[in-house]
Amino acid sequence: MVPTPFSPFLPIVAGPTGSGKTSLTQSLDPHRFEIVSFDSRQVYSELAVGTTSPTSKELSHIPHWIVGTLTADKSTNAKEYSEWARQAVFSIWEKKKIPFFICGTGFYLRAFLLGMYPVPNVPQETKDFAQNIPLSEAVALLREKDSKAFTNISETDGYRVRRALEVVLTGVLWSEVSSQTTGGFLQEFPELQPKGAWIDWPREELYRRIEERVPGLLKDGMLEETKQVEEKYGSDCPGLQSLGYNFALDFLYGRIDVNSFLERLAQSHRNYAKRQVTWFRKDPLLSPMSWEKALKEYTKID
Repeated sequence: MVPTPFSPFLPIVAGPTGSGKTSLTQSLDPHRFEIVSFDSRQVYSELAVGTTSPTSKELSHIPHWIVGTLTADKSTNAKEYSEWARQAVFSIWEKKKIPFFICGTGFYLRAFLLGMYPVPNVPQETKDFAQNIPLSEAVALLREKDSKAFTNISETDGYRVRRALEVVLTGVLWSEVSSQTTGGFLQEFPELQPKGAWIDWPREELYRRIEERVPGLLKDGMLEETKQVEEKYGSDCPGLQSLGYNFALDFLYGRIDVNSFLERLAQSHRNYAKRQVTWFRKDPLLSPMSWEKALKEYTKID
């Protein structure tokens, strides 16, 4: 049974890595809100450090949905994630609370709210092939079969390259099916009133925050969790395709020293943050807002 929304308000805060999204949640009233996370990598329970997932202390302050739900040998996609988010929102409404969306993966948020691309069903063997070949080969094959797909996909975005390749291998052009969406949560519940913002830091300040954060990932155990997951599932498992783990593996294999590891990790986070900002700037549901203003605006929601 589909529940009636407890409140029409739908607060959404997005932001690049290092922008302070999680710290903002710690100022929210847990009796009024629960967090629905839109982050394609914080789903991994065994990779909490490198994905900068909320800590156990942060999670104890306010419930977070879709955080730490998968083992590192599993993968997900926007369709499955949207269903998880839908069920999370329903559960929060049933508690007479307001779901508060925190977003790092803009594609998943947009797919949930505005609908999915009408892609065909992809056989499991095709998914396995696309997910397991090296990214360079996936890029080359996608370019060969549908070069226009790269109009909106970066060659370094492993998730989206592989997802597009899955579709193309069924005989359907990604560049065509990705030009329109169908469905979406806002269409299902037109009475909802999204209040969306993305945390906008000056670039130099954001990069400084990232630089300060990276050494803590080493201190908190990113290398240890990488080693454990690699031994359990192999270096090619989906979880280790997350941001920065390739450099952790390079260090563990003796290919780079610790200084190179930290430098490359920081650079990868800066590059990712830049891509996130580009996405959020184009999202019609999100407006740029300073962290301080977001804190003020979202903690006074009635």
